[in-house]
Amino acid sequence: MFDDNTPAPMLDAPTPGMSLTAPLGDRPWQKPPQLPTAEQALSFYVERLTLDEQVPKMLDLLEIGIPVDTLVDTIQLGGVMEGIHSVDVGVLISPALSELISQIATKAGVEHKVEGEEVNPDASSQTEIALQLKKLQEQKEKGLDLTEEIEETTEEVEEMPKEIPSGLMARRV
Repeated sequence: MFDDNTPAPMLDAPTPGMSLTAPLGDRPWQKPPQLPTAEQALSFYVERLTLDEQVPKMLDLLEIGIPVDTLVDTIQLGGVMEGIHSVDVGVLISPALSELISQIATKAGVEHKVEGEEVNPDASSQTEIALQLKKLQEQKEKGLDLTEEIEETTEEVEEMPKEIPSGLMARRV
């Protein structure tokens, strides 16, 4: 299976149940958080992320293509593991941290990725548009006033999801 030049795989994974060997309350995440409210945690991160020595590091990460959301998740998860704040506070402050980092990158002129922001107008479903057009044509044949319907349909098409769900349980269109 392995030749002489290939090293054997390392089996350094933790043993199941190993986390139960430490005394209760010994780990930082098992203690009450240092910053129990979202306001306190957000001000803590704003102060740290806007330091002169932190901004260039953060911009370097964004320049190499790491999405803002991934960076925010890493930052807030580290805060949970260090006992700075709880998981729910981390989830609450994530959008504000994403906006802060995006604004810093924009002011610095650094192109950055934000997950969920990549909207391609060509990616909209042709089937959804065809269904709306068919609905309008049927109404036109009935002789109805289409001015209001066209405005409503335009709003509906803009509000529709840009991707059609696909998968085993997805509804067929």
